[in-house]
Amino acid sequence: MKSTTSAAALAGLISAAALPGSALAVTFELGRGHFVIHMDDTVETFRVAALEVPGSCTPTLAAVQQGGTIEIRSTDPACQGDPYGELRLNPAWSSELTVNMAAGQIDFAGSAMQQLASIHARVRAGDIFGLPGVQRSWLFGARLDAQLRPAGVALRTELGAGQISLAPVAAR
Repeated sequence: MKSTTSAAALAGLISAAALPGSALAVTFELGRGHFVIHMDDTVETFRVAALEVPGSCTPTLAAVQQGGTIEIRSTDPACQGDPYGELRLNPAWSSELTVNMAAGQIDFAGSAMQQLASIHARVRAGDIFGLPGVQRSWLFGARLDAQLRPAGVALRTELGAGQISLAPVAAR
């Protein structure tokens, strides 16, 4: 596993403006690839890391803040394939989270699903798996609007093409 120091530095800068427990809405733009989202109260705000895929180049990922949006991008010109990465977020950092991706797969781990109050997910071309209530179009995409529990993080996620996978722990 390879993590980046630039993301950790950015996380420190952002945490100075948004203390844990704040109601700041946070947006992540993931671009393309495959990302696993975890909630982890041991990180101050967030941490992003590229995960190694045997036989593939492992890019260096950096978090670049543009206004209220944090864009995750590869900073290694020799390794421009779609990354496989992990994004860890402190659930107390933000009560509203938006995760967008152009193409690929987003997996919300059980730790993330346990912290969600609601989820509003859209996939323009692809599908959503893991919870009941997904509305699928015959030719294009899927959407899910679900209230999961009274308190927690409100999640909005949109994927251009690919799959959103939700850990089934939220169904309990």
